[in-house]
Amino acid sequence: MKTFVSNEKVPSETLKQAELTYTEKGKVKVKIIAQKIERFTKPSPTINFSQGLVVYFYNDSAMLTSTLTAQQAIIDDEKQQMIAEINVELINQKQEKLNTEKLIWDEKSNLIYTEKSVKITSKNEIIFGDGFESTPDFSTYKITNVRGNINIRDDKDTVN
Repeated sequence: MKTFVSNEKVPSETLKQAELTYTEKGKVKVKIIAQKIERFTKPSPTINFSQGLVVYFYNDSAMLTSTLTAQQAIIDDEKQQMIAEINVELINQKQEKLNTEKLIWDEKSNLIYTEKSVKITSKNEIIFGDGFESTPDFSTYKITNVRGNINIRDDKDTVN
């Protein structure tokens, strides 16, 4: 006798090449673009992005403040958190770039953070650390356990 009921986690909804927009008081705050989105209701409500995503964060003036990309992510509706993993990159308006393997966006506290190793690249330096915290606009940030700071010389800075 075959059983047709499965205990596997099955999505209640699947979207391909989709865009999710989060608004607050009628203003776009976050836009997510993904190749595949799966919504699960059991065992807890989650949204799974298994084939990569791009997240655009906007300020109150609807200006783009930062962009996050990752190979996969999951949104936990109950915790109001998004956990982005694998080749995570966050770029701000100043073109500073954060690279890490895991980054959590907590919607309630409006913070992005990780305890994992991070690399932040700016125009003039590269900073490494083992923890990071910032608001989603990535305009100011805190790095814990800073391991190195490398100044990059531009050819324009050299004296002949």
